Amino acid sequence: MDTRFGDILRDKPEIVSPIPEWMLPADTVDALQTSDRPAIVEVAGRDSIAAAVRAVDELPLDTVLPTIAYTGTEFGDWRIPFEKAEFLKKLLAEKRPGVTVYGPVVLGAPGLWRALNGRYVSTLSERYGFYSPCFGCHVYFHALRIPLAKTTRCNIVVAGERESHDGRVKLNQISAALDAYVDLLARFGVELMLPLRHVASGAEIEELVGGDWEEETGQLGCVLSGNYRDTSGGVSYVEDAVRRFLDEFAVPVAERFLTAYLAGETPDYSKLAEGIL
Repeated sequence: MDTRFGDILRDKPEIVSPIPEWMLPADTVDALQTSDRPAIVEVAGRDSIAAAVRAVDELPLDTVLPTIAYTGTEFGDWRIPFEKAEFLKKLLAEKRPGVTVYGPVVLGAPGLWRALNGRYVSTLSERYGFYSPCFGCHVYFHALRIPLAKTTRCNIVVAGERESHDGRVKLNQISAALDAYVDLLARFGVELMLPLRHVASGAEIEELVGGDWEEETGQLGCVLSGNYRDTSGGVSYVEDAVRRFLDEFAVPVAERFLTAYLAGETPDYSKLAEGIL
């Protein structure tokens, strides 16, 4: 891993647009802009890699740009996502020769994450009757990739969310949440492709990435993981409240952030959020 990535992940500055030239060279941008079927893919856990493999087949894709996004809540060995980006490159070279996979781009905007998930917890809890950072966090992840998609003319972003994990529910991946993420990207002319959305079986994921990668291993941890589960592991939620939180707050905040960034402005995250609240 380039030591400059280590500096970024230590300090967590804002990196949305423009991307440093050493990370995304001009010739890579030119190649992406002129590619017939390029896509940006997320690199996180096992599902994100499986989604990239399936998307290459389904579209099909000929060019892939891996992306790694940070928040500030992760812990663990930061070499892991870079190793998984390299794993994806080798996997596609073996399974789908001819597909170009570029080096990863790292993205982050801690101020946006705070506006969506930290600063207004009290107000949001009172208004919607619940609080979980997981919804806003995934809005954040998807929003970060839109300016990059516009710069590179990659009008497809591939992510690994799925509605069921062998019967288990992940709150940030329920149908209402996935619909909101798709809608956010569509507002900017970008398609959020979720090739695993209706894949419930972990065995099917294993077939895509190899059977020796167990779920929730080989990835960073999050200090807030499982925040929406009770002590017995159960998950309960009111879908209408979730939809209202996403439709009335999280997605509009992200949309204002993106509109500002794409206009070449520096967003004021507090004003973006408070203007909606």
